[in-house]
Amino acid sequence: MTTPERVAVVGAGVAGIAAALALHRAGCAVEILELEDRIGGRLGFAELGDREVMLGGKNIGRAYSRFRAMLDLLGGTGYEPFGINTSRIVAGRLVSLDSDNRAETMNGILRMCDWRDLTTLDSIARKVKGADTARFLGSDLARKLGRHDDRPLSDHFGRRTTANFLRPITVRMNGAEPDEAYYGNFPTNMGMLLDKFDQPTVGLSALLGRITELVEIRYRTAVTGISQVRGGVALDLVDAGGRSTQTRYDAVAVCTPAYAAAPLLAPLSESLAGLLRSVRYFPATVAVVRYVHDVFAADVRAIALDDQPCSNAGSYGKETRNIVRYTFSGKHGRLTEPAEADVLDLVTDTEQQLRAHLGVVRQPRTAVAVRHWPQAYCGYLPHYGDFLDALTLAAAPFADIALAGDYLLGTSIEACCRSGERAAATLLSATVPQGVTG
Repeated sequence: MTTPERVAVVGAGVAGIAAALALHRAGCAVEILELEDRIGGRLGFAELGDREVMLGGKNIGRAYSRFRAMLDLLGGTGYEPFGINTSRIVAGRLVSLDSDNRAETMNGILRMCDWRDLTTLDSIARKVKGADTARFLGSDLARKLGRHDDRPLSDHFGRRTTANFLRPITVRMNGAEPDEAYYGNFPTNMGMLLDKFDQPTVGLSALLGRITELVEIRYRTAVTGISQVRGGVALDLVDAGGRSTQTRYDAVAVCTPAYAAAPLLAPLSESLAGLLRSVRYFPATVAVVRYVHDVFAADVRAIALDDQPCSNAGSYGKETRNIVRYTFSGKHGRLTEPAEADVLDLVTDTEQQLRAHLGVVRQPRTAVAVRHWPQAYCGYLPHYGDFLDALTLAAAPFADIALAGDYLLGTSIEACCRSGERAAATLLSATVPQGVTG
């Protein structure tokens, strides 16, 4: 297969930027087609008064080797530690997990979990730490555990473990309750839990935006259809002014969530589109609020909450504790097209709880940013290795179309970056199996 000269990348999220950069470095003329008016996808760049914030994923794991390498190629950044610091109420007491305090974290896990589950959790953790690939979907470990996916994740652990340990993880990382998650996908959660996290000292939007110096980006451009033509692929496009055009490319990387890729590929393959439609997604709403004074303390920077719309409230940064990020997800937080005023009413309710748990006084808000995603979190499926195999087979006939996104390797920023790079490799090399790799 010869290197394609002109390639379209659908989507300017992490996967799309990773694919575009890899294709550009291989000598392709790359054009990114983005529906929104800015890059970043579900990183969720937004303005909070006079500063930029991220309403989606924002922390960079120290094991995020490919994503960090990509940032280096775009000019590089320094990092400041963020860590994992979260607390929850267990038997009336505030119990904290802090990646910078291993002894306290281990003590917290002991209080949270059924003792019978500790050996199982330790075994999974050791296997994830022992192999880089184990923390991604489709790994040998994930496939082995996935043999037991006839039952949900909650059925494999005790009640205390499920309520106190598993739920904060699956709700925060997948928007799914433990009885909606599966054992075979749990290594992706464990991989993120075991990592330590930093925040970049250079704003990520400015850093990722440097891709515009290398490739062309067409904002507010909707891709409404994909068709194969002689020697390439044609995309049906609608620009911001509503004008429709059809543009030919040598190859296309579709770097979107599964639900967005499905309608584009349905005319080519209903079986491929059907597989993509089957991937589950859950909604999330995020509010970031700036206050006059700190809300959280250095040793308690976040609280996971149960049985209410707000699943987690936490400081925006390790030292930026006067900015609080409220996440509404899980079964109690699945809002439907909420107005900003409705979200802020829920924030008010959560503020009252934070005052009770943290002992802080009420203070005024100075700035607010709100974002709702109807399909924010990828919740995967049971027996996911079988799904990935079926997807690879269905995509195999389309050598000039490659897929990337959160449903291939996982929801983490690193997983999305790797999926974008794999999509580029698929289009660039005849030695890489055509279709989906992952």
